[in-house]
Amino acid sequence: MMTDEQKTSPDSAEIRLSPDEAVVLFELLSRWSEENVAPTPDAACFESTAECAVLLGLLAGLQKQLVAPFREDYAAIVKAARRRLVPSWDYADLRG
Repeated sequence: MMTDEQKTSPDSAEIRLSPDEAVVLFELLSRWSEENVAPTPDAACFESTAECAVLLGLLAGLQKQLVAPFREDYAAIVKAARRRLVPSWDYADLRG
């Protein structure tokens, strides 16, 4: 029998990323979360601070797993990963 908490809690999910996807996502989330001049989504993009918490949780998970960000050639790794992934999306934004 399911408890009330199990009935109302969201499903968990496991997400698998290729090495290229992981590095590109790590770089994006890092850029958004750092104090710098890089553009980030503004508050109007989010319906709840919970969404920001989830994104930062993804970043923390990637930080625990990735080695590439600590390599001297990290910038080249990101550039190459982006180049390989570009053909998988033909649009300038998420909406296509």
